Amino acid sequence: PEPVPEAATNREMLTAVLTAELRAAKNYSNRAQEAEEFGDKGLVVQLEDMVRDESGHSEETERMLRDWPL
Repeated sequence: PEPVPEAATNREMLTAVLTAELRAAKNYSNRAQEAEEFGDKGLVVQLEDMVRDESGHSEETERMLRDWPL
């Protein structure tokens, strides 16, 4: 786990959340590729599920930021 950065505003916190979700999806994708190369199909499936989960989280966070009141 990576440290959670401090945020002065709610928007800053959501931006940090988005960054963390995108990073997590990328990291899980990299691990899935490694698992594929190793031949561990079960782990590949689990990691791909985690990528989908993180992608959903990032999409939801992007919507919240996009719809943020001006």
